[in-house]
Amino acid sequence: MRLVRADTEIRRKLEVQGLTLNDMSVLQSLCAAPDRRLRRVELADRLGITPSGIARLVAPLEKLGYLARDSDPHDARISLVCVTDVGAELYQDAVKVAEEKATTLLGDVFDAAEQEQLTELLGRLAPSFARRPVAAED
Repeated sequence: MRLVRADTEIRRKLEVQGLTLNDMSVLQSLCAAPDRRLRRVELADRLGITPSGIARLVAPLEKLGYLARDSDPHDARISLVCVTDVGAELYQDAVKVAEEKATTLLGDVFDAAEQEQLTELLGRLAPSFARRPVAAED
């Protein structure tokens, strides 16, 4: 039950910014990319969705100023999606909120060393989840 409440609270905090968990997946992928930018095809591949799905995810984030378009310095025909400083800051703030929620949820179950170990184990799982399709939002 506490997990459901934490999930709900995190989603509400994102909604205040006009974001969904799928939007956060886009921001996370770009923040982790070299130079904080990727080709749309690469972003689609990382998130396991179609290029047209990326277009639908990216457009609103561009309007909000969290993402921008850039051209590839080696091939001007290639369009890159870049996370802006505002988008990167928003992502980092969301990560802090999620970490605080996790600490609150796990603090009475695991000690600090166990929490760190769990975080490391889940971090090792994350790349496999990144290769799976992004679930549709309700």
